[in-house]
Amino acid sequence: EDKFRMKIFAENKHRIAKHNQKYEKGLISFKLKPNKYSDMLHHEFV
Repeated sequence: EDKFRMKIFAENKHRIAKHNQKYEKGLISFKLKPNKYSDMLHHEFV
Protein backbone atom coordinates (compact mmCIF):
# COMPACT_ATOMS: atom_id res chain seq x y z
CA GLU A 1 0.00 0.00 0.00
CA ASP A 2 2.80 2.46 0.86
CA LYS A 3 4.57 1.93 -2.47
CA PHE A 4 1.26 2.35 -4.30
CA ARG A 5 0.55 5.66 -2.50
CA MET A 6 4.09 6.90 -3.12
CA LYS A 7 3.69 6.21 -6.84
CA ILE A 8 0.41 8.13 -6.94
CA PHE A 9 1.99 11.01 -5.00
CA ALA A 10 4.95 11.15 -7.42
CA GLU A 11 2.61 11.18 -10.43
CA ASN A 12 0.46 13.92 -8.91
CA LYS A 13 3.56 15.94 -7.99
CA HIS A 14 4.70 15.74 -11.61
CA ARG A 15 1.24 16.79 -12.81
CA ILE A 16 1.32 19.77 -10.41
CA ALA A 17 4.77 20.81 -11.67
CA LYS A 18 3.62 20.69 -15.31
CA HIS A 19 0.51 22.71 -14.45
CA ASN A 20 2.57 25.33 -12.59
CA GLN A 21 4.94 25.68 -15.56
CA LYS A 22 1.91 26.69 -17.62
CA TYR A 23 0.96 29.14 -14.86
CA GLU A 24 4.44 30.72 -14.97
CA LYS A 25 4.02 31.20 -18.74
CA GLY A 26 0.67 32.92 -18.17
CA LEU A 27 -1.33 30.14 -19.82
CA ILE A 28 -3.28 29.28 -16.66
CA SER A 29 -4.63 31.69 -14.05
CA PHE A 30 -3.97 29.62 -10.89
CA LYS A 31 -1.22 27.53 -9.28
CA LEU A 32 -1.51 24.11 -7.70
CA LYS A 33 0.33 22.70 -4.69
CA PRO A 34 0.45 19.33 -2.94
CA ASN A 35 -2.10 18.78 -0.18
CA LYS A 36 -3.53 16.01 2.00
CA TYR A 37 -5.14 14.39 -1.05
CA SER A 38 -1.95 14.21 -3.14
CA ASP A 39 -1.54 10.48 -2.57
CA MET A 40 -5.09 9.65 -3.65
CA LEU A 41 -6.57 8.80 -7.01
CA HIS A 42 -9.16 11.21 -8.40
CA HIS A 43 -12.11 8.85 -7.90
CA GLU A 44 -11.15 8.27 -4.24
CA PHE A 45 -12.02 11.80 -3.16
CA VAL A 46 -14.64 12.87 -5.69
